[in-house]
Amino acid sequence: METENTGEPLEKKRKTDGEGSPPKIKCEPPEKKLKTDGEGSPPKLKCEPPEKKLKTYGEGSPPKLKCEPPEKKLKTDGEGSSPKEGATGNTEEENDASSDLYQYTRREEFTSEIFKIEITNLPRFGFKQLKKRLNGLDVKPVKVKAVDTHTFAFATFRNEEERDDAIQKIKGHVWKDRTLDAKLASAAADPFQKIRSKENRAEKSAKQIAEELLPVEERLKNSVTPLWNVPYEEQLKTKFEEMEEALKNVARQLLKNIHHDKNNSDLKDWITGQRKLHNDKCCQLLPIKPSPVTEGYRNKCEFTIGKDVNGQEKTVGFRFGMYKDGTNSVGEPYDLIIIPDSMKKVVKCFQDFIRSRSLSSYDPENHQGYWRLLTVRSCLLGDLMLTVDFHPQQLTKAAIEEEKNKLKEFFTSGDGNDCNVSSIYWRTYSSVQTGSQEAVYDHVIGSKYIEEKLFDLKFRISPDAFFQVNTLGAEVLYSQVADWCNATPTTTILDICCGTGTIGISMANKVDQVIGIELCEQAVEDAKQNAKLNGIYNCRYQCGKAEDLITRIMKTLHTKDVVAILDPPRAGIHPKVIHAIRKCPVLTRLIYVSCSPRSATNNFVDLMKNPSKKTKGMPYKPVKAIPVDLFPYTKHCEMVILFERKLPVNQEPEQDDSS
Repeated sequence: METENTGEPLEKKRKTDGEGSPPKIKCEPPEKKLKTDGEGSPPKLKCEPPEKKLKTYGEGSPPKLKCEPPEKKLKTDGEGSSPKEGATGNTEEENDASSDLYQYTRREEFTSEIFKIEITNLPRFGFKQLKKRLNGLDVKPVKVKAVDTHTFAFATFRNEEERDDAIQKIKGHVWKDRTLDAKLASAAADPFQKIRSKENRAEKSAKQIAEELLPVEERLKNSVTPLWNVPYEEQLKTKFEEMEEALKNVARQLLKNIHHDKNNSDLKDWITGQRKLHNDKCCQLLPIKPSPVTEGYRNKCEFTIGKDVNGQEKTVGFRFGMYKDGTNSVGEPYDLIIIPDSMKKVVKCFQDFIRSRSLSSYDPENHQGYWRLLTVRSCLLGDLMLTVDFHPQQLTKAAIEEEKNKLKEFFTSGDGNDCNVSSIYWRTYSSVQTGSQEAVYDHVIGSKYIEEKLFDLKFRISPDAFFQVNTLGAEVLYSQVADWCNATPTTTILDICCGTGTIGISMANKVDQVIGIELCEQAVEDAKQNAKLNGIYNCRYQCGKAEDLITRIMKTLHTKDVVAILDPPRAGIHPKVIHAIRKCPVLTRLIYVSCSPRSATNNFVDLMKNPSKKTKGMPYKPVKAIPVDLFPYTKHCEMVILFERKLPVNQEPEQDDSS
């Protein structure tokens, strides 16, 4: 399932959860050099906790902490202490810069960073192992940061009570013959302000300086479409080589996984043979399939609203980079080759509209302002859907309604009328994260859905529905999937992570039935309506966790001719789903569609591993793979992998004649 962010907002948020204030720190010069792990600047302070308890969110601000010069070396990951700029005491300007690094902790919004601890003397551990160990101690942090091969980690909590309770439970706990310790830790520095602080001290790299000397339009192209000046044939060659490396990595990871297990000699021999046969890859890689269209192909974009490089308010476009890299400016998208003209036109009209209004754009630095994000969806059939994200701040409901009405008036009878917008939605939310998944969609005008054409079918698209961003490219992708299914009129397609049903519905007329599984309730409803819209009645959909539904569904089938299609999000699917698939003997053929093969490597390895106490069911083996380019001028590419397995005679599934 495609989730690549080309054309999506390139903003990274600071993690915050509500309200609260951080402890103020008085800094004196250190006497000794501190130890660091190389992840950030070493701290220059040793902070002693206050004698009395800190107040939590809702009770007031915590008391000041007194910081003394450290007497011994400490370990840090670069985030647990104030940076060296603020600790030197050299200049007022440096102290102001240091203060800005932690300004986010002094705002009204709560951040768990002010209730943070450092866990030390940890044994060798994996991140999942650490989380499981903390859960076993009934310690429930908001977030955990651990660094592989290190003996320490950081955890944050919702309030002082939970933080102090965690310290008590962790202190003295023995894990793998190591006695753990826990202590208070300081908040992490704001990544944006950290980069800005370096810039103020003229610590920019040569690459940064060269980038900033480029014209604004070229800088934005480099950010959103990094391959904009590379011939398309060369792009395809580069992407093919990256897919080769991904399959080589799968082979390496599988060998690493089975290296110490004597029971895996057969699997080791097999993967070694595959590597010799396919130039270190785990399977054959077929030539890449190009996108049938390379310009103006994106049917969905999320445009950030902010200031341009010159400080011009209410600019609608894309960021020049990520927040954590110190980039906060927005550039207009009119020179980007992947954006269709109809979308560029509506962006310009919307920008004109908000610039005519008195309310400012949202600023992720100080969390002030109102206009946040404009999402535009376009279709081959001509429909346009807009979704406006808005921060209410202290506005009344009446004031927000006035903005909605003015927007409606602008696109129905005002200057935006000739954009031919089919539908407008509005989302109001106060969350720090722009693009919140929990915000409610408020329908403003027009149709509640837009329709897109895929093959000779029509699909309705709701504002939060997933649909491949390159419609014509999706036809190439889905045709490849259908080809490898080897479907017959008796075949049952198990469409896992089916979304709005596009893959299954496009194959429905060639098979006996399609069964879709999807966690999102709205997507399931869309899938049902899409089947009905196209007069297809051999598709049924179930909403829930795939790992819970797969086994239950398979028990109801009366055929051995079942093919599973798995099209998960970028990061892959939960291991429990892989385990559920493996435990269904009837599923001997699986087609995995990945938009990030490197991110899905663990899924591939889990499919291929030999059975164990944890992993039941016979393993799959990759037969062949093929890249399909849906994202010209970006570095992203889809890959389809065919997995098959042969079951021993005594494990062949018997036909289920019940019910």
